[in-house]
Amino acid sequence: MTPEEYEHYVAQLFKEMGYKTDVTSFSNDYGVDVFAFKGEEKIAIQVKKYGNSNRKINRDVFLKLHGSKDYFDCTKAIVATDGSIMPDAKQVAEKLGIEIMYISEKEALFQEKNDKVQVQKHISKKDDYPDFSIIWKEYIKPMEGQYISNSKGSNKIIEVNDLELKRCSINNKPSKVDRDLFKFAYEYIIRNGSVTRDYINQQFDKKCSSIIYYVLAKIPFIEMKNSPKQTLIIKTK
Repeated sequence: MTPEEYEHYVAQLFKEMGYKTDVTSFSNDYGVDVFAFKGEEKIAIQVKKYGNSNRKINRDVFLKLHGSKDYFDCTKAIVATDGSIMPDAKQVAEKLGIEIMYISEKEALFQEKNDKVQVQKHISKKDDYPDFSIIWKEYIKPMEGQYISNSKGSNKIIEVNDLELKRCSINNKPSKVDRDLFKFAYEYIIRNGSVTRDYINQQFDKKCSSIIYYVLAKIPFIEMKNSPKQTLIIKTK
């Protein structure tokens, strides 16, 4: 089950509880994956599928979601996950009044198999471009073991899993880049037609704009333009 399918499964659970739901189509969601509405209630839900990894949810997730809840005038915030949460993150959640829902992937797969819940397999596209879950599986995961080069040298992609891309940088330092960062940049391109490397760099604290930029440039329908700024654009059909 992909992270996107898991988001739709969570949304389906809320539908069964009588809510109308809206799964955010693109990454311009400020940390909210699903909105749930019922009467005067509006819930901001952040979905984290971490169950098949050693990664744990940290306090930044709750701090960001708290701000998003207020920004979108929501009455409540929930983190839905199949993973583990760090102790200090639980304290932050309690302090901010953010509810934690544990929803296992095994439960989701079991219900899907038995047709109790229909998990959406074909997530929305814009202008016939693939959803990011397809991009990750068909284009980025196969880059594992390859070198991504730019004018300063090469990054080796060590591993690509469901949560992150692990690489060895030009300075031979291993690091990890979250899947969601690639998703943000890709969906920005699909939504706007292009994205500059500078814009990617401004969005994230980590020094990862280079690997994101050059990995996405390998997608067949995306190309680089170097003037006047380094920019990724959708190729003209």
